[in-house]
Amino acid sequence: MQYKDLWDRFREGDASSFEQLYRQSADKLLGYGYRLTPDRQLVEDCLQELFVEIWEKRERLSDVQSVISYLSVSLRRKIIRAKGQNLKKVGSDEAEDHHFEAEIAIDQQIIDQETDMERSQDLQKAMNELSGRQREALYLKYQLGMDYEEICEHLDMNYQSARNLISRGLAKLKKYLLCLLPLFFHFPL
Repeated sequence: MQYKDLWDRFREGDASSFEQLYRQSADKLLGYGYRLTPDRQLVEDCLQELFVEIWEKRERLSDVQSVISYLSVSLRRKIIRAKGQNLKKVGSDEAEDHHFEAEIAIDQQIIDQETDMERSQDLQKAMNELSGRQREALYLKYQLGMDYEEICEHLDMNYQSARNLISRGLAKLKKYLLCLLPLFFHFPL
C-alpha cells in the first residue's frame, strides 16, 4: 500500500495502517536522520517521539501530498530542536549550515565499479568539497526523490534558493570530478 493511502487511513484511526506506515518509512527516515547527526540514539528517540505525536494528533493532521517529505521535515525539526540549534528561517541558502553526511547514489555506483582505494578517497573528497547544506539538498533530491517545492519546505528556503543550492552543489561536484578524470582513465588532460 502507498504512503498516501496509509496516511489517510491512519488519520481515520486505523492502527494497522499506522503500524504499516511506520514499518515502511522508518528505515528511510532513520537513514536520513543518521546523516543529520552521528548521535544514533537521538535520531531513534526523535523518530519514536514523532510517531507518538502524530498518532496522538491524527485527527487534527491535514492531508499531505508527500508523506515522506512531511515526515522527514518533521524529523529534521525534532532533531535540530533536540540538538539545541535555532530553527529560525534565514535568507541565505548557506546559513544555518550543519553536519550532514551523504553518499549520493551516483558516487556509490562509481565506487562499486572502481575498487581502487585511491579513487574512492577522491570521490569522498569531492563530496567533502560541498557544504553540509549542499550535501543535504542533493540527498533530498536524488536519494529521497523530493521535488524542489518539497526541498524548499524541508530546508525553509524559497524555490530559487533551493534550485541554486542544488545547481551549485552539482557544479562543484562536476568541477572537482572533472579534475580527477585523468586519474579514472589514466590519460593526461
